[in-house]
Formats: sequence, structure tokens, C-alpha cells
Amino acid sequence: MIDKIKQKFLNKQFLTFCFIGVVNTLLAQLIYVLLVGYDLMEPGISSVVGDVLTIAVSYVLNMKLTYHERLSWKSAISFPISYIPGTIINAIIVLIVVDVLHFPKIIAKAISLPITIPLNYICVSLIVKLTKRK
Repeated sequence: MIDKIKQKFLNKQFLTFCFIGVVNTLLAQLIYVLLVGYDLMEPGISSVVGDVLTIAVSYVLNMKLTYHERLSWKSAISFPISYIPGTIINAIIVLIVVDVLHFPKIIAKAISLPITIPLNYICVSLIVKLTKRK
């Protein structure tokens, strides 16, 4: 089982996904911090807004650099769908961290990353595989 996990997550494709994820996460985190820091939105909603606004950047970079696939309408529509599980889990974790554990809301989104990054990779890889041009 350990070998299977290493094979899935310790490869160039996953590392490229993670690098792009860092860029995407920094953008999403910046949006989140601005929205929460200026009390424009609640933490859970701010988390979702940050994720949704950065999906286009993630789509283009991942299709080109991670999966080496051409951009298409089919993948452009499917790609955001692959982020739904991670976005939902991220928002739930943010709410728990802020409302139950009473951590500072500024760092709440960052706490969810160890769970959402591998989940997003699995979901995106599945969608890319299913929408791949033949």
C-alpha cells in the first residue's frame, strides 16, 4: 500500500500539480485574507470565493504543464467540477477551525491544505483522464 501511495504522489506530475497548487493557493489565500481581513465576507464564503476565482488559472496551468493536454470546452467545463469535493471540504474545515476551535480566521484556510491538495489532485486527474481527447 505504501508503494502505491508513493507511486501516486511522488512523481513529476504530482509535484508539478503541487507547484501550480502553490501559486493557485497563494492567490486564493490572498483573496481570502482580503475578504476576511476587511470583514467583507464570512470565512466559509470567503474560502469558496477565493477558490472559485482562481480555478481558471489552475485549469490553464495544469492542462498545459501537469497533464500536457490541449484546452477544450469539455475539459474547461469538467475541470471546475473536479474541485467541488475539495472546495466543500475546505469550507467545512475553515468553519470548524474558526467557529469550533476558535483559531484566527486569517489562518483557517491554510490549515485545510494537507487534506485538500491530495484530494484535488485525485479528482482533477480523474476528470482529465475522463475528458482526454482520443
